[in-house]
Amino acid sequence: MAWRSLRRLGAAMLTPGAAILPYTEGLQEQLDWLAQEIEDLGGDAWVLPVLGLSAREEARVTECMRQDRQAEYLELTADAQNFLKRAPEHPMPGGDGDHAARLRTEKELLALQRRFRKIRTRDHLDAPGRTEAAQTIDRCLAFRQGISAKLRPATDDHLG
Repeated sequence: MAWRSLRRLGAAMLTPGAAILPYTEGLQEQLDWLAQEIEDLGGDAWVLPVLGLSAREEARVTECMRQDRQAEYLELTADAQNFLKRAPEHPMPGGDGDHAARLRTEKELLALQRRFRKIRTRDHLDAPGRTEAAQTIDRCLAFRQGISAKLRPATDDHLG
């Protein structure tokens, strides 16, 4: 449970028992809650500030975090490209197509958007691949007109 929660926050795993995240008040609060949950279950957890890393250590941690997010963006981009390759199978906007097919397409597009937002939330260091992932998802969303009002562009220009 704890490791999955740390990964969802974007933590870099240093050892099997230690993870690191950049400091923000929001992350600090989430880490404190996670530590409390672990202690409530009978475990031990500490949230400790790292006051100084050598330049080499900081570069290693930064690279690890960026590589983790880049891998996620690349996987998401590949899934969005797969959606585009299957474009002829998707219902056309405004068409009299199969309602179930429209729902499947909407669900797939919403899932791509949701994944992008989750990755972006834990991308604390602006990893490579974010822009390409957002642009590829936006190309997928060309199918949105007439499919769902729930779909919005994913590009960073539209993130708040």
